[in-house]
Amino acid sequence: MRAVFLSTYHERCGIATYSEALVAALREAGADVRVIAPHLPAHDPGRDGDQPPRLWGRNRAFGFQAFRVAAAIEALRPDVVHAQVNLSLYSSRVLFVLAALLHRRGIPLVATLHGRRGGSWGRNFKLTRLHYALRHAHLVVHGEDHRAELDRLRVHVIPHGIEAVRPIPKDEARRAIGLDPRRPVVAHFGFLVPDKGIAEVLQSVAELRRGAVPDLYYWISGAVHGTAESRGHHDALRRRVTELGLDGHVHLSGEFVSDDRVRLELAAADWIALNYATGGSQGASGAVRRALTSGRPIAVSRASIFDDVRRATVTLDAPLTPAIGRLFAEPGLADETARRGAALVDEQSWPRVARRHLALYADIGRAGQPST
Repeated sequence: MRAVFLSTYHERCGIATYSEALVAALREAGADVRVIAPHLPAHDPGRDGDQPPRLWGRNRAFGFQAFRVAAAIEALRPDVVHAQVNLSLYSSRVLFVLAALLHRRGIPLVATLHGRRGGSWGRNFKLTRLHYALRHAHLVVHGEDHRAELDRLRVHVIPHGIEAVRPIPKDEARRAIGLDPRRPVVAHFGFLVPDKGIAEVLQSVAELRRGAVPDLYYWISGAVHGTAESRGHHDALRRRVTELGLDGHVHLSGEFVSDDRVRLELAAADWIALNYATGGSQGASGAVRRALTSGRPIAVSRASIFDDVRRATVTLDAPLTPAIGRLFAEPGLADETARRGAALVDEQSWPRVARRHLALYADIGRAGQPST
């Protein structure tokens, strides 16, 4: 089976991380997978690893760029093309022309939709155009609720994969990053943008330190994204830390750190708390799945992006301060939550998810064969 992936790759992007993991699992399962990517954004120099051909512009590219991509795909003679799709990776013109060229040439197209309806009128209008461009494609989504929104044939539910749990003993992780092994620690993981709910957790940490959890420490393992909004949010959070008297009790560097460093930071936490206020416009959270690989217990907000992992987590119901306090007060809750998380990791491991993709590719190939 030869597949061509169209995706961000080896760059600072959640979809790139997703594709890198899926491509590795597909190759491990015996597939020949090649990657073609969009141009790197100005703020991202790219990450370590082999860089794929970068053949199209992103959000506002003109449709003629699709001909260059289609020619590169044809030269690879794939059995299937698999595009990772969200609003920022393609202009609707590029995707429309590319999908039409592949359809005309009889090359099957699969598209994983990482975005859902929600938000502004303009956002939903572009999403509608992307869906129309993909009218001949097989679509992959991560949950049944997303499939129900689409109201069309050829929609397949395959969960977002998860890396295997690679636990590091908590005391060992804390020594490595310089944390007192006796302190209760709650951690965040994910890019620093306003809808991640970090400011609200800061407020709760300050309140808990005055009462139920007096030595509580908040480790924010979050990078500044390459946008003015993210940079401004980081600066606002720094000011808020000082206003709340939390200097010395919060880690907030804003640096994009290595995978090994992330493993240490998450393993050092008693709990990982993801207090997102994200609406329903994203298909799944890569951050919570990355957090699950730490083996630490995870608490999440009521945001719908966490519905597909809710059975493996604790839900932070309002008010937030006593909800976080409960994490440290209820005996056995951390161990029981970690066990449920490990079970989900096994169920949705990347090897299992890769096998489901290969089965889909094979089914599409059989359906495209002429009848005898």
